[in-house]
Formats: sequence, structure tokens, C-alpha cells
Amino acid sequence: MTRQTLINQLGRAIALLLVLGLVLLLNRYCGMETEEIGPGAKLVAVDGDSLRAGSGEEYRIFAIDAPELHQTCTDANGKEWDCGRAAKTELAKLIKRGDVSCVEKATDKYGRNVAQCRAKGVPDIGETMVREGYAIDLGRQTGYAYAGAESEARAAGKGIWAGTFQRPGEWREQNPR
Repeated sequence: MTRQTLINQLGRAIALLLVLGLVLLLNRYCGMETEEIGPGAKLVAVDGDSLRAGSGEEYRIFAIDAPELHQTCTDANGKEWDCGRAAKTELAKLIKRGDVSCVEKATDKYGRNVAQCRAKGVPDIGETMVREGYAIDLGRQTGYAYAGAESEARAAGKGIWAGTFQRPGEWREQNPR
């Protein structure tokens, strides 16, 4: 092999490594590949649509919006109830089933990871929260709809659908932190 051939091969190898590195960076930072929060991760419910890992990192449940922690709703008899706390309790019950794993889908405007999660016996925690009436579907915004689950909850009068409530986004606008 000539010196020029070796230099050409070395140049190709370096170029290939640079392209591979670029692909890995794009996968990590552009969402082409999702990162998993593995089973056994120590997670706690922050509210009805957010989890916190033992590391302190927060995860927002993908494609749903639950009543805020201090938000109240009105039941069918006109009595107020703590629907925000009830949503947090429901999410806590789901993650206590164990074997929680989440796949990151995006990052929200607050820097939290937005993740689709499952637990033992619960293939999709977000869908379950909507189906049980403790969250609303954000499918129109995400392209991943839980409209069917929301319709079921509404028809059955489950959770927030048992009476009246203010949509969580509207409640946040009127009650800024």
C-alpha cells in the first residue's frame, strides 16, 4: 500500500466516525430515538400529569392535561371537590403498581421531559388517566389522541366528568403561580 492510499483510507475512516457521531447527536437531541426511564425507577406523582424521578428530574405525562393540584371541580350535586388532588392520588396509585417505564417523546417549554409511561397492568398511564376521568385528552395538539378514552369517561360521568370543571389550561391562566 502506498502512503497516499493509507492517507485516503484514514481520511475515510475519520469522515465515517464524524458522520456516525453526528447521527448519534441528532438521535439524542432531535428526538429521532427515545430515551427510556427504566422499570424500577423511583418515581413520585407531583400532580395528576407529572412525575418526579429520584434524581429530581420531572416528567410530564404525554398527551394529557390533568386538573392542577389546587384546582377544584363541582360534582353533579353542585358540591366542590378537590379534583386536582384526586388526579394526583390516581396517578400515584397507577405508579405504585410497579414496573413503571417511560419513553421520552419531547421536552416542554419548562424543560421537563414529556414521556409516555406504563406500569404493571397499565399499558398507557396517560390513556388510563383520561379513561378514568382524571385528565383530558390533548390529542389534537400532539397527534396522539385519547379522544375515545375521553368520550368513555364523559359518557360514564367518571371523575371530572361527573359534574362541571374548568379546563386545566384555563384554570392556570386565571390562577398563575
